Amino acid sequence: MLVVASVSGVLATRANPAPPVVGDSASGTSFGSACAAMRPTSKEARCYEKLLLADIIASHNPARELPQLDAETRAAGGFIAGACHPLMHAVGRAYARRVHLTLARLQNVLPKSNDPGCSAGFGHGLLMYLGPQVLKAGPRGALRTCMRLSTRMQQYACVHGLGHAYMRVYGDYLRFALPACRKLGRNAAPDCAQGAFHDYWIASTGRDATKTHAGLVTSPRVLCGVYRGTEVLACWYRVFVERPPAHPVESAGGIRRLCAGLHDNQRAGCVAGAALSAATEDPLSLVHLCAHLSGADVVNCLRAVPVENVDFSPVRQLGLIRSCSRLRGASRLGCDEWFGKTLAVVTNGAFSPRCARLRSAFDRAGCRIGVARIRAPLVTFA
Repeated sequence: MLVVASVSGVLATRANPAPPVVGDSASGTSFGSACAAMRPTSKEARCYEKLLLADIIASHNPARELPQLDAETRAAGGFIAGACHPLMHAVGRAYARRVHLTLARLQNVLPKSNDPGCSAGFGHGLLMYLGPQVLKAGPRGALRTCMRLSTRMQQYACVHGLGHAYMRVYGDYLRFALPACRKLGRNAAPDCAQGAFHDYWIASTGRDATKTHAGLVTSPRVLCGVYRGTEVLACWYRVFVERPPAHPVESAGGIRRLCAGLHDNQRAGCVAGAALSAATEDPLSLVHLCAHLSGADVVNCLRAVPVENVDFSPVRQLGLIRSCSRLRGASRLGCDEWFGKTLAVVTNGAFSPRCARLRSAFDRAGCRIGVARIRAPLVTFA
């Protein structure tokens, strides 16, 4: 039976744009219109899961069907536009079970898409199912599978998915999953760790077929406080999406309140995680919110900007990185470097020459530094 994502977790998931395709190919109406009318939300979610799975099976080609589903669900708007990624965890697992998927055939069914919505969720679901095979392949074999994918965004999503896979095969215990991530090497381990911590915070709510354990730590200040380096950022990044704060983040003040008393990497991770839960889907609106912070908080907040929302428009890409010029000093440079790197990732390097179109030599230099880091870990991202 397909597992239903919780209402709070589903509604907190970002909706990310894709080329608009209006209508349901099967019915000529808005995608899943019958599901949209169902109540409560848990019933609506089950309906969409069945519909999505049936669509993928009927297509006989998940790799090409998923990008279409990204577009159709986003055009439909509402619940499914924001919920497709978490719902696809269950759909991906169900599909993999149905076709007896193997790690060797994974590349044949992974979506031909950079989209972090339906496509990424489906890929993560496949990897969750493949956990035992991922473990058997060893770190080199698992990493080789991800690095064979054709775009940097797909490689990143696959490595993130390995973190989910390790958590599932180890019964959602971080103490086993994180060492497995570390064995992938310094370039992949941070992004795998983010997947592992993401699964931990999902498990803390008992959703998505996860296993809860007695004494499970639900305070990020306690859990993340024991980690060091990039694992601190990975630990904090998804917590407020999966466990929304009592008062939604709507301003810089909301971020400061959530992260009061924290310092160094702990504060950096908290600020990024709090910003990720902010009540906005518009990249420039979140940049504006981040600009009202100070010091290192500004760039850490920018880690949550949904850069993937502008990857179909060179004009919007340039508009996003040009917003860095409104900042000052280290914040401006950090902004240029982060957007240069992440825009290169979501465009698979196509953004690189666009650094030359920035007006300031300072911004052009920062952008190029970021672009050069396209292969480096992302740590916090879509």
